[in-house]
Amino acid sequence: MTTFNVNAEDDIEGKTMRVFLKPNPQADYHPSAWQVPSGAAGATEPFVYEAVIETDISSIAEKVVNPLPLGMTPLPSDGLQMVSPKEMSRLPGSQTLTPQQSGVINQSTPYIPFDNNWYVNDRPVVTMPYVDPNMTVGFEYQPNFYFMVATPPMIGQTYIVQNFSDMTQYVAPITATEVDVTLSHPNGPWRFDFNAS
Repeated sequence: MTTFNVNAEDDIEGKTMRVFLKPNPQADYHPSAWQVPSGAAGATEPFVYEAVIETDISSIAEKVVNPLPLGMTPLPSDGLQMVSPKEMSRLPGSQTLTPQQSGVINQSTPYIPFDNNWYVNDRPVVTMPYVDPNMTVGFEYQPNFYFMVATPPMIGQTYIVQNFSDMTQYVAPITATEVDVTLSHPNGPWRFDFNAS
């Protein structure tokens, strides 16, 4: 378990910090910011990272949204099989997954397409939409953190506009139990500095 202590030295002027676990959204994925510290000047905001991977499903066809509670935690190289909109069971030793992956296979009867949602530490990371019958979703997590500063989007009838910084990648040492993250704005771009212990 690693605790991140986030400190903003300067007022971030209506913006927020965002922490992602994956830097580039794919066309068929719905990425979420994993953490959103407020970035109050001078305040320290902690968040905890522990590699707890969880999954659930949602199905529009059955009008069931997140029918499974968080806590369905597939083990590496094991999978979960979805047999109905309200039931998943373990599928040990799946031959379609690598030792680093966890996964879900759609074995629903009758056939029901579903979206497969993945979480790290109870926070949404990604959704794989439209999982068809006998298809497997493989999830492999590599603990990289991507920090950025962004404004909330402004949305009009025909546009969406947002102001955001470049992402700063951080790979925490495996032995780190605490990481101090400092956000500063020294007469130029936003800057993240990291100190692990």
